[in-house]
Amino acid sequence: MIIKNKDKFFIASCAVGFILSCYALAVELKSENDKDYRAYCDINEYVSCTKAFSSKYGKGFGLVEPIFGKNSILNQPNSLGGIFFYLLLALTCYSDQKTIIKLQLISCLVSNVLSVYLAYILYFILHDFCMICVGTYIVNAFNLFLSISKWKSLSKSNKQTIQKTKNYVNSKKE
Repeated sequence: MIIKNKDKFFIASCAVGFILSCYALAVELKSENDKDYRAYCDINEYVSCTKAFSSKYGKGFGLVEPIFGKNSILNQPNSLGGIFFYLLLALTCYSDQKTIIKLQLISCLVSNVLSVYLAYILYFILHDFCMICVGTYIVNAFNLFLSISKWKSLSKSNKQTIQKTKNYVNSKKE
């Protein structure tokens, strides 16, 4: 399959999300093991990625621990989920199947809902600004835009194919 320009942008965006997630995971793990660790993204008490990553919302989106407990296998760093998410999302670019593109679109919608949820927590509950977090929110928004664009292109292409098929069938009837 030939990768189209939109897909190249999508893959590049997923690569940025992957890198941000890897950095977030590294910061979280280092800060858990070294209380004196100061990440490059920690500017002051109001601009701190470590504060966001080490909060209860930094694992399982703050939703897993109350249900399954702090030590549950499901209560993993959000960044770990991000790493797998961006890898899998990038793979969807290698398909033009409607089902895969629909899955891509739904995944992007869910990631944006989670981004809004986490942005709310970041600003209103933690009173923090996390550059890495905001970077992933931007990546998710961009991916949603590209996914919608691909869905529309695929739908338009399918309609054109159906119309050509109808025209061909009608021409054979005459």
